[in-house]
Amino acid sequence: MTSETSHAELIALLRDIDGFGGLHPDILEKMARTADYNDVTRGEVLIREGDAADTLFIVLRGRFSVLLGGRAIAEITKGEPIGELAFFAGGTRTATVVAARDSAVMCLSREAYDALAAQTPALANGILAAVSQRLARTVPATPHLRPASGHVCAMFPGGRNRVIDAAFVAGIRAAFEGEARWKVIEAQDCDPALLQDARALASWLDRQEAEHGNLLLICVDPACQPIWQKVTANNSDTIMIIAPKEGAFTPDDGPSDLERAIYEATLPAHLHVILHRPTTGDSTSDTRAWLQDRPVRLHHHLALESRADFARIARFVRGEAVGLVMCGGGSYGTAHLAVIKALREHGYEFDFVGGTSVGAAMAGALALGLGSDEIMEQCEEIFLRSKAMSRLTVPRFSLLDHSVLDASFRKHYGLGDVEDLHLNFFAVATNLTHNDVTVIREGPLWQAIRASSAIPGIFPPFLRENGEVLIDGGLIDNVPIDAMRALKAGSNVVLNFLPGKPWTVRARYEDYPNRVQALTSLMRKPKEGSARHPTAFTVLARAMVVNARKLLRQINVGDDVLLNISVLRGMSFMDWKRGRELFDTTYEQISGMLMHCPDAPDTHAARLERLRGVAAALDATLEEQPSEKAPLQPRRSTITDPTE
Repeated sequence: MTSETSHAELIALLRDIDGFGGLHPDILEKMARTADYNDVTRGEVLIREGDAADTLFIVLRGRFSVLLGGRAIAEITKGEPIGELAFFAGGTRTATVVAARDSAVMCLSREAYDALAAQTPALANGILAAVSQRLARTVPATPHLRPASGHVCAMFPGGRNRVIDAAFVAGIRAAFEGEARWKVIEAQDCDPALLQDARALASWLDRQEAEHGNLLLICVDPACQPIWQKVTANNSDTIMIIAPKEGAFTPDDGPSDLERAIYEATLPAHLHVILHRPTTGDSTSDTRAWLQDRPVRLHHHLALESRADFARIARFVRGEAVGLVMCGGGSYGTAHLAVIKALREHGYEFDFVGGTSVGAAMAGALALGLGSDEIMEQCEEIFLRSKAMSRLTVPRFSLLDHSVLDASFRKHYGLGDVEDLHLNFFAVATNLTHNDVTVIREGPLWQAIRASSAIPGIFPPFLRENGEVLIDGGLIDNVPIDAMRALKAGSNVVLNFLPGKPWTVRARYEDYPNRVQALTSLMRKPKEGSARHPTAFTVLARAMVVNARKLLRQINVGDDVLLNISVLRGMSFMDWKRGRELFDTTYEQISGMLMHCPDAPDTHAARLERLRGVAAALDATLEEQPSEKAPLQPRRSTITDPTE
């Protein structure tokens, strides 16, 4: 590593760092004279796990990723120390630190630091202040590193097109018009002299970032703009590869040499691929082939004619993509559709959808481009007319015959893959092979939904080609907020069903039927008003709900919006006969609340704040509801419990 920064530039950088800016100029002067200064190129290792911790680093510009076991666990940005805990403790490095973009660090050896600290006690206070600020940001966060958009995003062409399509450039520029916090820059927007001097160009981009806060850098033609391509790639936080997806995949559609160089030097967490097609109606099938050898965190489909698609990509660039998370809950899932219908009618759009069990089923239909009314019709076709939840079988592998449900899923969701969906999507399942949650982001859509909704004991588990055994995701993660947070930056709208009244039964334990009586009861309709014992179906469904509610209480909602939805009195978990009633009731409730919310500026933050008002109104409605004096009995329905 060699220094390319002058003494004056170093003083200016130190002055901008939290904890150092208030130090006397003489102290900064001593630091600048004593410390070494090094430039670190993107992808270069600054610290290796196990090395001696004999140097303290302070980031002057750029960004670093902290890796443990090859996985990014933290990011360190301007003004923060690196490796300070091991340095002060005199131990060894506990993680590897890699430059995520071209960066600069100040290096203090142990001898140099001790000498400076003895002369200027304020130096130690400045470093402690920087450490404290980082801990204050880190401690409340989740244990996993959440994606962040960064301040600089760069776009490069990929695949057979060695340039970015002019229609794409025009569309993305239009999507950023009026966005004061972001500046879009192409090579043609620079002084031509800058395109001949990499260092001067990098310094100019630093000044643009300082002035505007955030930059979107577009490299239209890398071959004609080699210095622009190199500097933008090395000074970006996020990189998006723009590739055309037209017709069948051919070898020419694979990664270009430029792409491969970017993938090699950039963590997958900071990479996206955008596959564009001319019109909305053009096929997005066989996407998996395009993603082969492209190790990216997310991919996006975009129609060049669609302003809405460009607006969605712009939200991902800015870190404002809105996620929609839907919980499991059987027939209560029709309330999801009602909320979504009301929100869409008031202009709300979602950029990423996912859920557990019935939430995954609704999310998958939305990602296919269907509207709430269409999905409601599908629900009635699957669960009422096809009676997918009423087909008893020999109870060796499950209580219900899964073949009808599988056939319905194949019919309504098709045979396409998750990767082909117009919206990003995930489904959550419980993995019995690894005793953990599995977030499904690939493979046939209908299989993802089937795995996520395999209620244990009711339906047989879903078996993957690799031998993994998957069951309903509600067993571990019924409201998968963390799954969404791990995939994208930005706020999320979370739909959850409010807990009902305590579940009690009037039947006595001593009256449980024996084997003969149980078989007889299957052939007879229970007498009206007779006490009913909990069946295996009911117990399994309730057990999943209990676990889900316990987990939800442990979730920190943070900047997300949690909408707690009430269900109909007396409606049970699998009472699909009342699904339409719940849909209509919930739609009227949410629509009315949205209409009565105060008007707000049409900005991202204002729209989310308006939705928080709806969430507060829903919670207040629950508190005002009178308590029930006696337990409600569920309506009689063969769909509610097929074993009755």
